[in-house]
Formats: sequence, structure tokens, C-alpha cells
Amino acid sequence: MTTWLRIVMRKGDNEVITCALANTGFEGLGPDVLMPIDVAQRLGFNLSGGDAEVYAIRTASGIAPIYRFRESISVKVLVSDRDTPIVRLTPIVSESVDYVLLSDKALTELGIVIIDAGNGIWCFRDELGRAFRNSCMPG
Repeated sequence: MTTWLRIVMRKGDNEVITCALANTGFEGLGPDVLMPIDVAQRLGFNLSGGDAEVYAIRTASGIAPIYRFRESISVKVLVSDRDTPIVRLTPIVSESVDYVLLSDKALTELGIVIIDAGNGIWCFRDELGRAFRNSCMPG
């Protein structure tokens, strides 16, 4: 199992709640959130509007474009026992991903510590040694 976090992403009046992969192997340029095109569209992003820098990246399937938007979005982790801070993350959109992925720096901004990656156990930095949280189930 990998580590998944239930998050809410907001851009203006648009909101998406989803499980996002917490992946310290995704080394972003900053606190980035990578998302599929359908999620980006639900948030109101327009891939042809000129609001993004377009890059070509190498994937397992070949070369694919990614769109790095200039406008950040609000993101927070959803848990039942506490309110969590809202952070600003830079959205990146790709047609080669099927789920939302949080960069290493995004996890730092959100205050996430992965305790047991194989079993999907995590906690917030301020609860380290006192709490063990289970991953949400993507789907």
C-alpha cells in the first residue's frame, strides 16, 4: 500500500475532494500538486488559455506535456478530529496521471510525516510519536 491523504482543493468557487498520493519521490520545483486533466477542469483550469507554462517530460509511455499554472490553489488535508491549515500549492496538470499526487515540498507545507510507507501510515508533524493515521482509499 502507498500513503494516500484525503484533501480538498479549491480554486475560486470550485472545489474537489479526493485522495491524493503522498509521494516524497515527486521532487517538485516547489510545493506542487500534480493532477489529471479532468480534476483540473473541475477546478476551472483551461489548458489552452495561456495561463500555464508547458513542459515536455519523459514518462514510461514516452514524452508527454505537463502544464504548470502560475495561479496557486488552496489545499488542506481532511481529517475528522481536527481542523488543518490551508496551504497554497502550485497546480501541475498532466494527461499521463490518473490521480492527484503531492510533491515532497507540498507534504512539507502540509505538515505530513510518512511513518510507514508500505502500510500507508502517516501523521502530522506536530503529532509525531503520538498519532498514527491510516491512508484513505482512492477510488
